[in-house]
Order: sequence, then structure tokens, then C-alpha cells
Amino acid sequence: MIKLYHIEAEGDPFGGSRNGCKAVIALEEIGVGYEINALDRMADCRPADAPYRQINPNGVTPTIDDNGFILWESGAILQYLADANPSSGLLPTDLKERAKVLQWVAWEGASFAPALLNFFFAMTAPEPDEATVASTKEAFLGTLGILNKQLAGQDYICGYYSIADIAIGAITSLSFLLGLDLSPYPNILSWLARLREKPSWQAAPAVMSDMEAGKEQIG
Repeated sequence: MIKLYHIEAEGDPFGGSRNGCKAVIALEEIGVGYEINALDRMADCRPADAPYRQINPNGVTPTIDDNGFILWESGAILQYLADANPSSGLLPTDLKERAKVLQWVAWEGASFAPALLNFFFAMTAPEPDEATVASTKEAFLGTLGILNKQLAGQDYICGYYSIADIAIGAITSLSFLLGLDLSPYPNILSWLARLREKPSWQAAPAVMSDMEAGKEQIG
């Protein structure tokens, strides 16, 4: 039984941890037993002396405990779960195909999510600066353009469903909460519609709530 430390949607001011949702989706996909250790963002994660910081010094989620093996960082968790359960098909064994999937997982953490967060923080600043909001929005839209181009002519990011889709999809749907119009990115909207229908995704309420906010765009 894998223990997952996760901030769930209910009662959380930010609607839950989308990074934690990535782990939920992957665990549902591979079909292994897991239990969620639900954390409170303010009480369990923020304080520097919180007990959870002894497990994950960053004070963020997700973290998994697999029989005493502690692992944090969502990208590393996705790779570990896929490697530990190769029959899931979430990570190819072919060296080049595997590298391609991991490239997109790394892109999410290094480029995509930071661009989204920069835009979010610019928008929600106490006194938003119009120039900063505009520049960070443009940067994030640039990453959406990259993703939309990658999805052209194929159902999933690498041509087949993988941890790259989990890593990026769980974050992409936040676009709707930022009030963005994704109609210029039809490949992304079609992709999100496919992800939304998967039972594993429906086990992640925070992401499904984001999808619901964009239901008119997704269709």
C-alpha cells in the first residue's frame, strides 16, 4: 500500500494540489493500492517546523511513501510509478521513446508550470502591474502554442498516452481558472476532452473542477 501525501480539494483555498492530482491519476492508472494522507496547506505544509517538513523539506505535495521509500517531486513520482509498473504502458521501454516522454515531463516542470505561475502571481498581486500581467500572459500563451503544435494530428503528446499527458494535463486545465480563452488552441481543447473522460482523471476532483470551469470551451 502506497501512502500519498496530498492536499485535497475540499476545504483548500486553492482548490487542492494539482501536482498531487498527478500522483492520484498515475496511481489510478496503474491500479496499485494507495491511501491518501490528506494535508492542510496552511497547517501542515507552510510552517517551517511542521512535522511534514521532516518528510518533504519543501513543504509541498505530492510525496509518496512506498514501504518506507520516500519520494517527492511530481515528475520523479510519475517516472517511479511508471517504472515500477511497466505493464501500465505509461512510460515506454524503448530508449528514445522513453527520452521523448521524459523530455515533456521535464518541460512541464521547467517551462510550462513556471510560466503559468508567473502569470497567476502577476494577476493576483495586490496592485497588479499591467505591463507585468501582459508580459507574463504572453509568455504563458507561448507555451500553450508549443503544446498545441505538439498535439497536431495526434491524440496525445507523444502519440500515445503517457506520464507526459498526466504531468502537463493536470496543469493545463488551470488556464480556465485564469480566464483564458483556449479557442485558438483547438488541439489542446480536444486533448483535454479526451483526458476528462478517463476514469483515472475523474478520481482527481481538483483537476475535474478546473475542467468544469472550462466545459463550454472543451465541449
